[in-house]
Amino acid sequence: MLRDELPLPVGQVALRDNAGAASPARVLVAALGGLYDAEPAPEPGPLAVRTTTSVVDPPFYGNGDIGRLAVCAAVNALAVAGALPRRLAVAAVVEAGLPTALLHRAADSVREAVREAGVRVAAVDATVVRAGEIDRLALSVTGFGVFTRPPLDAAALRPGDRILLTAPLGSHAVHVLSLRAGLGYEYHVPSDAAPLGGLVETVRAALPADAVRAAGVVGDGGLAAVLREFAALSGWTVRVDEAALPVPYGAREAFDVLGLDPLYAAGAGCLCLVVAADAEAEALAALRGHRGGRLATAVGWVTDGPDAAVEVSSLDGALTPLRDDSEDGDGPTRLL
Repeated sequence: MLRDELPLPVGQVALRDNAGAASPARVLVAALGGLYDAEPAPEPGPLAVRTTTSVVDPPFYGNGDIGRLAVCAAVNALAVAGALPRRLAVAAVVEAGLPTALLHRAADSVREAVREAGVRVAAVDATVVRAGEIDRLALSVTGFGVFTRPPLDAAALRPGDRILLTAPLGSHAVHVLSLRAGLGYEYHVPSDAAPLGGLVETVRAALPADAVRAAGVVGDGGLAAVLREFAALSGWTVRVDEAALPVPYGAREAFDVLGLDPLYAAGAGCLCLVVAADAEAEALAALRGHRGGRLATAVGWVTDGPDAAVEVSSLDGALTPLRDDSEDGDGPTRLL
């Protein structure tokens, strides 16, 4: 008998589970219940489609797991495009030997995140691979939404525009990295993964038509990646005030221990918005009235510098370009 054909202990996902009642796809569909709708009604308005693939080490952590993370990533990708999330398609790759209890935990997390996001799942697929071919579980989620307003585009940035964050930086990165390293900070700094599909729309509804210029997800590359994209697409220089960056005390202490910069901290529940200067106060008020933006704050602005650069106004008052870790090959590889 080949090694891959040896029976696994009861309670673990096996290769034979690619089909049948115990298949991961059926587990997901069963967990979703009424949130699974394989025949969605057509939605009016231009279609928006975004696909995200989620991996995290470990895939199951203190106050969340890869199921919640994957749904949030797809929903938030639609939100920052300026679309209203409506439907998701979920695909899973499962390592043989994963305890079925963990598979069910991930499926339940997908359900709860879908419910929280106010969307439905229109398609589910899953496959089981041999042990060692993947790190327990990976999820790819495609989100479908509709544009009820013009799409957001960083090319619309103008000098003087304000840069806002909807939540503190670093919570998700600190939680996962601390758990992995056994530092203990994960008990005090929970992951902030959240579906923020309605947050951008709340702000846009409260402001004049073109006051929200652009939005980005503070994801794997941290705020630094979002700011670089804004600068590159707009052609203007983007400047952030280091003293204004919202980093919880526990997270800041952990970053010091880990030797990491909060600007590069991966996130899962924070968006970066750019709004017109005269709309800053209204935008912050709208954000803080939404549960996903209660701690929203302004952190920088767009300047008329011609180099499409990202600059950091440091605590000592110096103005320095954001370092590019890719130039020396020493950037954060797969933080999560």
